[in-house]
Amino acid sequence: MESINNETETLAEEIRQVLAEQPHVESLLNAFGPLLLEKSRWLAEVRNYKKTFPVDAIQYEGGISLMQQCQLFLPEDLWKSAGLAVAQGLSQGFSHLAEDIKGLSEQIAEGRFDCFSLIHSTVESDDEQLTSLAEGLGVEPALLQVFLRFLARFMLTKRAQDMAAELAPLAWKKGYCPVCGSFPQLAIIRDKGHRWLQCSDCSHEWQFPRLTCPYCDHEDPENTNYVFVEGKKEDTAFICSKCRRYLVTANRSETLRQTHPDVIAISLAHLDLILQGKGFMPMSECEWNTFKAGPG
Repeated sequence: MESINNETETLAEEIRQVLAEQPHVESLLNAFGPLLLEKSRWLAEVRNYKKTFPVDAIQYEGGISLMQQCQLFLPEDLWKSAGLAVAQGLSQGFSHLAEDIKGLSEQIAEGRFDCFSLIHSTVESDDEQLTSLAEGLGVEPALLQVFLRFLARFMLTKRAQDMAAELAPLAWKKGYCPVCGSFPQLAIIRDKGHRWLQCSDCSHEWQFPRLTCPYCDHEDPENTNYVFVEGKKEDTAFICSKCRRYLVTANRSETLRQTHPDVIAISLAHLDLILQGKGFMPMSECEWNTFKAGPG
């Protein structure tokens, strides 16, 4: 229990520090910070529940992600505790929806809301089905959609952690995630100038050439570049003029500070705003880089 509290408190301190230094992201961190904290707490709580999967090394090294090779979501996974953790984070970040979320939590706790069957269905991408289901649950469709997205992220992050040791010795050369196939939301420049990509969904990270576009594999100094805000050269964005995508990037090559990747990504929202204003799109869209405050 002490290690769980320590990990979550470390993350809480990182959030407080960013809030003090960068008040322009206060609304985003107030909304999504509680979800990040609940995710950290839940992952520490379920650390001893571990499930690994066989990996076909030839397929993997050819660019076939783990999710394409096997079913990562299983009915016996800890869906109830994950669902309750997501609901708790949402209720704290979006207090105006607390009553709706409370009702959803009660249904999860009582077993009337089957998280696994929903996450395994196409309900999130089917507007009519999503609306019908949300009405039956007594919540807004936007709230249910965000709930399902974060539920999937919680479980995918758990899978990525469980599989980290198995994947470490294998080669991966693609710009999309080797675990779930999503594109990165963030890059971090670390020791010796190496670029590490951070997955938007499962939080897995992998090394990738610094001047190659992860989205379209384009490598041309004339069409790829890094931009930054004056006075903040450690926080930049990689841009590709060919596909018109960008990737916010934090240079941590000269520091030992290991800030949580999602906190870093949220702290760079000013770059998202600038680049989207210039017609570029993020390599992976999520709630905090497309300027939606979330449900409601």
